[in-house]
Amino acid sequence: MLDIAIGVVFIFLLLSVFATTIAELILSSLNMRGKELLLGIQTLLSDESVTGLVQKVYNHGQVYGLFRGEFDPKKKRRNLPSYIPSENFAIALLDSIAQPFSELKPHAAQVPPVGGGLVPTIVQQTATITQAFKTAATALAENADTEKVGKPLMSMIAMAGDDATKLQKSVEAWYNSAMDRVSGWYKYRTLRVLFGIGLVMAVAMNADTIRIVRQLSKDSTMRQSIVAAAEATKNPTGPNDGTGETIDKRINEAKHSFDEINDLGIPVGWPPGDPNAKTPREKIAKCFDWITARPSMLLGWFLTAIAISLGAPFWFDALNKIMVVRSTVKPREKSHDEGSKDKSKS
Repeated sequence: MLDIAIGVVFIFLLLSVFATTIAELILSSLNMRGKELLLGIQTLLSDESVTGLVQKVYNHGQVYGLFRGEFDPKKKRRNLPSYIPSENFAIALLDSIAQPFSELKPHAAQVPPVGGGLVPTIVQQTATITQAFKTAATALAENADTEKVGKPLMSMIAMAGDDATKLQKSVEAWYNSAMDRVSGWYKYRTLRVLFGIGLVMAVAMNADTIRIVRQLSKDSTMRQSIVAAAEATKNPTGPNDGTGETIDKRINEAKHSFDEINDLGIPVGWPPGDPNAKTPREKIAKCFDWITARPSMLLGWFLTAIAISLGAPFWFDALNKIMVVRSTVKPREKSHDEGSKDKSKS
């Protein structure tokens, strides 16, 4: 039973690697990460038209250098950044609200205050910055269209006092919490795409989970070869984060996964067509009759699609756990408990 479970999980792993690579290629070509990030920032800044704070933030120097071209709400957004560091976002947002940084002179000369003594100019600059933030946040909070971003900013400014660094850290934490929600959106979208790809793969390859389990339970040679391949498996590459992996490498990973499915003789694929069927209509009718004669096949396809939608990392972790259980069970099967040599005397 453990070998059958390992075989099924390993097959799901190979299919998931193939599907995950295809899904990542599709999502990357559509720049889905960048679009989800933009949607999250739109929601965070309450700027659905992206012509207000969102446009200012994206065209700010702290964010502008993360993608090519200029952010234009009227054009198709295919060059959006897939990731914006929280520090860059906080500085860009605060500077876009009141624009105080460019108005201050970068010096720290000593000036005499009213009460006597010397106070660094940097203290006065900090007070000017925080006061500018307060004024801008108050204006945003009083506007019905921007109150959702103005009121949180006012709360953060009140908690930070005159400490501009603490205010920046509060904005960074606010942004990071919103990005956690954006990450959940992207994972949900990826799950839907994977399920669709998995369903197409299950039908196109006739990857019937029920049939695979039955075949593995009967064919010990196939079961042993798949278990041996599973033992030599290394951690596959999961969904890419948008950096450091070329399209050619992803395509090669998908091709390697598909070739391994064929080399192991995994029970997937369609039987040869009926030689007596000559016209396309007859061939389709014969194929439909062959499917209806096996009603469990539809359930098997659906189970395969669900398994693929879980992703390659999930099945790799499951495979490792089952392999650990198998390694602890096998030695016990080989060594039986010896009976006690001491016999009770009657």
